[in-house]
Amino acid sequence: MKDWIKRYPPYEGEEPYLYFAFAQADSAGAWKILRPLLERGCRVWYSSGPAGSASELLRRQTRSGGAELTLIYLTDAACADKDIKSNILVNQKFDRKLLCLDPDEQDRRLSMGLREDIPHIPLYKLGTAGAMENAVIHADGFSQEILGEPIQIRDNDLFGKLTGVFSLLAAVLLLVSFLGFRYLGWFRPVPQDELQFSDPVIRSALREASDGAITEELAETLRVLELDALPENWEELSQLPALERIRLPQQALQEAASLPDGDYTIELSGGEGA
Repeated sequence: MKDWIKRYPPYEGEEPYLYFAFAQADSAGAWKILRPLLERGCRVWYSSGPAGSASELLRRQTRSGGAELTLIYLTDAACADKDIKSNILVNQKFDRKLLCLDPDEQDRRLSMGLREDIPHIPLYKLGTAGAMENAVIHADGFSQEILGEPIQIRDNDLFGKLTGVFSLLAAVLLLVSFLGFRYLGWFRPVPQDELQFSDPVIRSALREASDGAITEELAETLRVLELDALPENWEELSQLPALERIRLPQQALQEAASLPDGDYTIELSGGEGA
């Protein structure tokens, strides 16, 4: 988890806690140790980045010195961090409880300036997070007093994958909705260069015939026009030079007697006429 330092800030209360010393460069490896401890309920304080002022450095020294136990994620980066090294050596000087965690096969206790009798756990020999957790929990110096309320950790990677799945499902639903609306006639894209017909009856019939767009090709090749009512402006049929037949509901002729001028065959639903 890349942003765990922001999401799980160091414990700043007054109840017993442990100090977890690690270099910022080792935050990914340190998280593998810290996560099961937080899930168990350990109160953990750690320093995040270099101290920005003398007062902050003093506060960190006081905070690290007040811990029940100091865990040290012992790497080359930690040995090179002056603030971490200073805090750890002060704790050693006053015989506070220290526990070294060795992530690889290099024991750096002497490099850090620690005595070789400081307890040392070779993490590279522990294959699982549970084994690491048990090794720390049962180590000499670990106090049950530092246990508080367990923290539920949400895995960012899993959350990201679920978000991606939901986004994909949303995109699929949007596409299906678009195609469904188009099929039902609720959404029909209209090209800007389509031919213009002012009569709503003729315009609607042409869009039904073309599935939306009234193109020049449609106007030049359409042979059959199916209307659902009598248009008010038959003259617009002159824009359809290939038109041969017009289909009308029989009831339409009962409402009005006007028929188009031209050599068209008129087909009525329920009968035919010319």
